[in-house]
Amino acid sequence: MIEKKEIALVQVAERKKRNAPKKIDNASLPAGSPMYYYCWACDALVATKPENWYRDPPPKYCEDCAPLKEMGWL
Repeated sequence: MIEKKEIALVQVAERKKRNAPKKIDNASLPAGSPMYYYCWACDALVATKPENWYRDPPPKYCEDCAPLKEMGWL
């Protein structure tokens, strides 16, 4: 089990390295632009919502990291 956890965490770190340069800073966008939401663990894009969209919050984790969070590995 420890081995699987270590492999999964290495994969998260690799995804984070790959995704970090692609992140868009919402604060630097002009007013009215869509908002970009990223995974809290690996910085993968999880949702793009129009400004002032509050009905349903975007997910905090991507579909790769969500199971790891549920298992308590993140």
